[in-house]
Amino acid sequence: MTVAFGPSRSKRFGRALAEARRAGECTEVEPGRYRARFVLGEDSAAYAGLARLLERVRHWRATEVCEDDQPVSAFHAKEMAWCASAQLKAFGDCRFRFDLGVLPRCALCPLFDAERAIRDVLGENGRRGMVFEVRVGPRVQALLRGESPSMSEKELDPDWRVPDFAPEEWRNSSGEEQAG
Repeated sequence: MTVAFGPSRSKRFGRALAEARRAGECTEVEPGRYRARFVLGEDSAAYAGLARLLERVRHWRATEVCEDDQPVSAFHAKEMAWCASAQLKAFGDCRFRFDLGVLPRCALCPLFDAERAIRDVLGENGRRGMVFEVRVGPRVQALLRGESPSMSEKELDPDWRVPDFAPEEWRNSSGEEQAG
């Protein structure tokens, strides 16, 4: 992936140039215009370097990001680089779940496995997320059936007012208020 940037009157140009030189192969193609080349493979540092450079230069008008001489979105390239860097640091490869579909940043990523993504989208890899079970109480069940819910537990006083402070009988033995 290559990032061409500059010339720029930004005060941050010097820091961006230093970042480009530190992170990848950086050459001056014209006076004040630089091209940084990043070889993206299995090294999280290369992705992090690309992401840090794009954080600095992606808003500049003269910035161009290309993958194999094809222009790509600087925003998507930055997002892809941060994601790939994190995945490589944490797992050594990409384990991003595609249950909700494939994100645009993934199309740029060398770690992207289209076959695994298709299996995720189709649900063949199984869901690994949290499962919530919601149970409806007897009052709501009665309302859903169109019945009037029973108030036999505690009849509500229509003149009852919420106190400013919890009364002593509402507190547990430790002095904290009981969850209600």
